[in-house]
Amino acid sequence: MYKIIIVDDEKNIRDRLAHFFSWGEVGFEVVGTAENGVHALELIKQECPHAVLTDVLMPEMTGLELAAEVNTSYPETKVVILSAYDDFKYAQDAIKFGVKGYLLKPLMKSDFFNVFRKLAEELREDEAARNSNQLDSQWDIEELMLLDLIKGTNLSNYADKSNIQAQSYRVVIFSFDRLFKETSTFSIRQKVTELAMDFWNRYQIPILFYGNSLIVLITDTKLIAKKELRPKLLLFIDTLRDNLGELFINQKNFVVGIGNPSYKYQEINRSYNEAVYAYSYKYFNEYEMVIFYEDLAVDGNNENQTMLQNSMLDHVNTIEAHLINSMKNGTVTNSTDAVNHFFEPYKRVCGLPIAEIRSSCSELIIILMFRLKEKGLSLSSIDQKHVLGRIYEIDSLEELKRWLIQMLETISFDLINKDKKDFNSYVLLAKEYVKENYQERITLEDISNKLFLHQAYFSAIFKKETGQNFIDYVNKIRVEEAEKLLRNTNYKVKVISDMVGFQSHSYFNKVFKNETGVTPVVFRRQ
Repeated sequence: MYKIIIVDDEKNIRDRLAHFFSWGEVGFEVVGTAENGVHALELIKQECPHAVLTDVLMPEMTGLELAAEVNTSYPETKVVILSAYDDFKYAQDAIKFGVKGYLLKPLMKSDFFNVFRKLAEELREDEAARNSNQLDSQWDIEELMLLDLIKGTNLSNYADKSNIQAQSYRVVIFSFDRLFKETSTFSIRQKVTELAMDFWNRYQIPILFYGNSLIVLITDTKLIAKKELRPKLLLFIDTLRDNLGELFINQKNFVVGIGNPSYKYQEINRSYNEAVYAYSYKYFNEYEMVIFYEDLAVDGNNENQTMLQNSMLDHVNTIEAHLINSMKNGTVTNSTDAVNHFFEPYKRVCGLPIAEIRSSCSELIIILMFRLKEKGLSLSSIDQKHVLGRIYEIDSLEELKRWLIQMLETISFDLINKDKKDFNSYVLLAKEYVKENYQERITLEDISNKLFLHQAYFSAIFKKETGQNFIDYVNKIRVEEAEKLLRNTNYKVKVISDMVGFQSHSYFNKVFKNETGVTPVVFRRQ
């Protein structure tokens, strides 16, 4: 267990943080609490904790001042900030002082687990680095050699190396980018490395973890054909699936790219680059797991890009007419056919960079919105910056198509309601989302992003339609659910407050009394 201390000037918050959250599940033990930064430094000197969780605004010494002092005097101690203020300046200063996390009050369990599991991983990595000052020298040399070969550097150093002298070389990349985004990086990387070493060592094939990818250099005394290599790769994938279980149920978590064979070790870098290119084609087929470069009809002809560019205005005209017609008819149009038509050329043009596709999609949105604005059809509910940013976050062509359909239907709805005061559909969607997700953290920013609306704009129309602020509505739904649990179950009040999404028991009591006129305890006795 790693030791942690909690610092907050409010005793009830210190106690709740120390006793309510499952520290043991994330690998920590609370060894003390302090009411301000000065007392915290005394406690740090006494307990030598691995981590500190501290509030920002406290008397005598603020949390940021404490973080700065810890960073200077106890550099191996990690600091996590807890604040009631979602303020960029605080976050910026926190980064400057080496803070490992910036959490918001009330602290949600999902955020707690996310931050402290990662922090425990970092501590384990630090520990492993200290305890493993000298790894197996032969393994070190092999990894450095493979790194040089895939980068194409220091090649003259390996001219006499018998362990890389072969008739054929082929680079395989197992990319775990999405997997490592969704789960515990350190433990999974360690497990994958162990499985890979055990599997590939039997063939005397070197491996290397580079970034979030496992690099495998296949060597043989003859040409390594696709039909011979593929079964071996699938067997390794089965090994990973058997040992990592649920992580491999979703195939989108994982992709393999294979470069073409090279016949000189000096050309291994070329095979590596081809493998990188191959696994990037996951973007075009989100269900394909193993992609060989030789199966891709790579065509860098600039005429293809010119052809797509020339067709852009045709697509804009078609979609614009589609949306204007929708506005005249007063019905939200289904945009599936228009989007499929827009993306159809990309299926015929092979070798087009993913960046070019994203750029074209951005261009479509920008020109379309400009055209509509020229006609006096302003889309005040659309946050253009958010929309364009989302295009570059999406990591598959099919998902981009689904998103663009949703985007165009949102614009269609906006145009239909441009002269109307009733934005009830937006409000209904928001209410439905709250009813389904009231147990989770829900913010104004989250719901605005889901509806493609400016945050201030959504807040205004929600209040206009309902007569109350969005967060007040969220609390109202949570209180209604709490009332049901208080009437029909024997759960403790603290448990109920957590079940309905309140992470602060005192805040739950306050909101409940504001809504019902009595405290939860009195309500249950009635």
